[in-house]
Amino acid sequence: MIDFAALAEPVERALRGTRETVLAAYRATAEDERFKDDGSAVTDLDLALEAQIGAALLPLDARYGLHGEESGLMREGSPTWHLDPVDGTANFARRIGIFGSQVVLVDGIEPLFAAVYEPLLDEFTWAARGAGTWHEGRRVQMPDRPPKHAVLYTDIARSGLFQERPSLIMDLRRESYKTRALGSIAIHLRDVAIGSADGYLGGRQQVTPFHDLGPGTLLVREAGGLVTDAHGTDAMIDRRLVIAGAPQVHRWLSQRLSS
Repeated sequence: MIDFAALAEPVERALRGTRETVLAAYRATAEDERFKDDGSAVTDLDLALEAQIGAALLPLDARYGLHGEESGLMREGSPTWHLDPVDGTANFARRIGIFGSQVVLVDGIEPLFAAVYEPLLDEFTWAARGAGTWHEGRRVQMPDRPPKHAVLYTDIARSGLFQERPSLIMDLRRESYKTRALGSIAIHLRDVAIGSADGYLGGRQQVTPFHDLGPGTLLVREAGGLVTDAHGTDAMIDRRLVIAGAPQVHRWLSQRLSS
């Protein structure tokens, strides 16, 4: 049986190795914003980090493929690394300090290893199938708070499903302790996994890429949480509507969506 937890050390080196590049770019004058065909932002930092991290991932195992958000397929293979060099690019472009890099090794739709790195805080979180979730060297298990004490993250993007149900967000705000939208699914799901937040509700009309959903899915599950769609099915199958959280909050969110 392959020990996917052994990937933590080299992946940590690869992601922490980007920090000086990120800090220099963050302190520099912001470049003019550029947008891709799907309307998402892209910067020179996205391209630079994808090349740097990708070059570190490729030698780890010649059998593994690599797919980058910006470059697409970089090498065929199975299982496949999915790399998001800067999740929260719009935040970075406006110098809002909530963004991170994330990677996930996926076999079919099953995440085997995942990591999220937040460079401004220099915090590294990883999980491997069956090995738990680890944040800054400490294994974490998420608390199971009731909804009224829960910090909830939501996705309120223009392409989100909730533009058709604006009252849902207001209901969630009334019934939870605090509701936030940070602009980075990497940080949203990482925070849920380590217990800084208690749940995440996201939904878009298009399929969410593996590099967006895969890392946080494994982090949350290995920390004791659930990640499903509105019907309780594995969210990695359809990858549109995502409910993530500890059991009490996950159950509450599922009930609110069905009401």
